[in-house]
This record gives sequence, C-alpha cells and structure tokens, in this order.
Amino acid sequence: MKKALFVFIFSNLLSLLALGQQPGSTPAQTATRPAASQPRPLTPEEQREKEKRERAAEKERQLRAKWAQEQRDYQAKQAQKERDRLAKKAEKERRRQEQEAQKSASRTAKVTTTPPPATATPEPAQPQAQPAETQPTETAVTPAAPRTEPKERSSDADRQNQREQERVARQAQKEQERLARETEAREARERKKQQKAAEAPTVISNPRQLGPDTVASVRVTKEFLPKGHLFEPILLDPLEAQAFISVLPGYWMDGNRYKGSIVPFEFGFIKPIYRRTLAPDRANEWVLDVASYTQFEVYYDTDKNRQRRQLVNNDYKLSFIYNLLRGKNTWRFRLYHLSSHLGDDFIIRNRITTYTTNPVNYELLDATYSRTSTSGWRTYGGIGFVLRKSSERKLLSAQIGTYYRKPATQSPRLVGGVDVKFWQQTDFRPGIHAGLGLEVGRPASGITFLLEGYSGFRPYSQYEDQQTTWLGIGMYMNPF
Repeated sequence: MKKALFVFIFSNLLSLLALGQQPGSTPAQTATRPAASQPRPLTPEEQREKEKRERAAEKERQLRAKWAQEQRDYQAKQAQKERDRLAKKAEKERRRQEQEAQKSASRTAKVTTTPPPATATPEPAQPQAQPAETQPTETAVTPAAPRTEPKERSSDADRQNQREQERVARQAQKEQERLARETEAREARERKKQQKAAEAPTVISNPRQLGPDTVASVRVTKEFLPKGHLFEPILLDPLEAQAFISVLPGYWMDGNRYKGSIVPFEFGFIKPIYRRTLAPDRANEWVLDVASYTQFEVYYDTDKNRQRRQLVNNDYKLSFIYNLLRGKNTWRFRLYHLSSHLGDDFIIRNRITTYTTNPVNYELLDATYSRTSTSGWRTYGGIGFVLRKSSERKLLSAQIGTYYRKPATQSPRLVGGVDVKFWQQTDFRPGIHAGLGLEVGRPASGITFLLEGYSGFRPYSQYEDQQTTWLGIGMYMNPF
C-alpha cells in the first residue's frame, strides 16, 4: 500500500514539472491580457486633478510666452534708443564740422580780402625814367629784375606783419569785451542782491537781544521753531525743564546727615514752537517743555560690604507755555502736569509693601513776570494755582528770585543767583536754591558750572514734607 501511494505521488510531480516547462501562457493569463490593455475609466476626483494640472500647465505656457514677448519688446526699445543716440551723436558731430568749416572759410575770406599795406606799393616810374637817355632797351630790362625782387620780399613781410598786428588787435578787443561783460554781469548781480535785501522783511531770531537803538519799523514776522527764548529759563528753579547733573556729597534730611551721596540729574528741554514778532520789543510765542528728573543714591552697604548705587525717585513733567514780550518785560503763562514715582530700588530697600499717598501728582496753572536790566540783573516772580481737589493737593504756590549774568559775549562769564519757592502743601516753608559759578559758550545757551546749595522742602519725590539741605556742584545747560 505504501509503495503504491509513493508511486502515485511521484508520477503526479513528474506531470506537474512537465507541464511547467511547456512554453506559452495559461488560459487564465490569456483571458486577462486583453482586459489589461483596455484603459481604466477615471474617477471624478482623478478627472478634476487632471484638469487642474492641464490648466496649470496652460497658464505656465501663457506666462512664459508673455515674458518672452516683454523681453523682445524691451530689447527692441533698447535697440531703438541706441540707434537714436547714435543718430543724435552723428548729427551733433556733423554740425560741429560744419561750424568749423564755416569758421575756417570766414577766416580765409578775411585774409584774402585784406588790402595790401601802403608801404608795399612799388614805384616803377623812377627806375624806368633813368635808362631812357643813352642805354638801349636790353640794358634797361636786365637791371630791373634785381631791383623788383627785394621790393616783393619786403611787401610780403609787410603783409605778414600787418596780419599779425590785426590778429593781436582782434584778440585784445575780444579780451576787453569779455572783461566788460563780466564786470557788467557782476554789477547786475550786486544790484539784484541789494534790491532783494531791501525788499525782504527783517527777521528777528531773538527779540530780547535787540537793543533800544534798533529801528522800530520792523515788519511782522512769523517763525516756526525759532531760535532763542522770549522768557529765558530759570536756571535755579529745581523744576525747570533743562539738562543738568549734580553731585551732592553733603546731604541732610530732617537734620540727619545722609551717609553717602545723592546724584540728581535731569534731561529736559524748552523749545519755542511758533513765534510772532510785531516789533523789536513786542513779540509772543508758544512753547513746549518736557523734563524727567531722576535721583540716585550712592552709599556703602555694611551688610554686604560693598558700595551700592540705587534709584531713589523719578519725576516727569510736561508743560504748555505762552510767552509775551513787551519792551524789557516778559510774562510766562504756563500749564503743566507733574507726577512722581518711587524707584524700585528704594521700595525694596525700605520694604514698602502698601499703597502710599502721593500728593506730587497734579496739574498747575501759573503766571510769572520777569525783567532783565542792562547791568545783567534779572528779577522775577509769579503765582500758581493747583488744578486738583484740595484733598489731593492744596491750592497755592509762589516763586520769586534773582539771577545775575555778566553782560559780556566772551566766556567765561560770572553768574549767580537765588530762587525761592513756596507751596501751600508744605505750609509755605520756603525752598531756597542758591548758586554761584561760571558760564561758558553762548549766553543763555551755554554750559554753566555752579557751586550750589539748597534748604527747604524736598523738591523731588512724594516725600516733599521732609526738611532737606544739600551742598554740592552742578553742571547745567539748555540744549535749545
């Protein structure tokens, strides 16, 4: 039985091997081959994708064709421009050659039409009259040749000399005409400048610099961003908008000396925006001023055994000003906002963790009068009104002062003065700021170095009730 089964399996394997070695395809393959050659229908998504690719290809072909056409048009325009340029250049060269030919022809015509000089005219009568007595005609002809040759040579030389003299005379005449034209043009320009200067209105950059002898008949002028100031900045006012830095080695608060130094500095400016001048002593202007006041403290930290520099306070001010000049008298009408902010270093060092009242956050309207004498002394005074509720800040403020600047244009110039301010908020305790020093540079816009001192309420920060005194040196300037 096993033997018969083995023979049957072996015969089947042989038949399968023989069938696999025969060439050709199976019936299933021959049936599927024609079906594979037929195109498969596309789905709607495939059809849309195919149309999208075709539209993109067509758009790209159109764009390339457009670029090619624009490139050809550009090259054609450039070629036409080059041809036009060459044609203009050729036409210009042809005109130049024609002008040179005309000039050379005119010079030739002048030379040919010039008559010979009187000295070169031969006199044939005298040599022909002598041989007529005894000598024959043959002897008369032979001596005539040597006598006429020197005369012809002399006549040619005379004509050459005459042409040279005429040429020199023409050059001299042309030079005289050129000088006359230049002189006439120069005189015309000078007359035009004088006439323009006479017709132009007189512009006054700073009416305060005009003296009493200035002619009063000045036209009305209007200036935008003019130079100078009708109301000079008050240098010793701690709240004036200017640029300064001070070093205060001596600083006392409520009678106790501060163990360190306070370094206050400010960056600010006062700039006139629009000025209208009616006469040398009559003008008005609108002014903007901006200022930032900062105070640093420099002290030795015994806990950490090192020196520290920390921010104490920062105040900000914005003002709108109207100045009025009448003769030697000036008025300033000002509206400003001032706000004070404690520094982060100061808050952390003093462990301030709660809200603190801040009366130095207000608006104020003030009026200040100033007069400057010819001797250099300036006096001023004014009054202000706080535009806040009395519960936030009390109403009144006042200011008086005097300042001296040596009346000289050369530097350095001696300067000094005292400024006193009063606030109802601090029970009208005066804040006195005094200084003495030198000013270098232009008057009222140079740099001032002062030995300064202050005593009174604290002019910066919300702690203005503290009695403050300081001594130090400072450098002040107004950038405008």
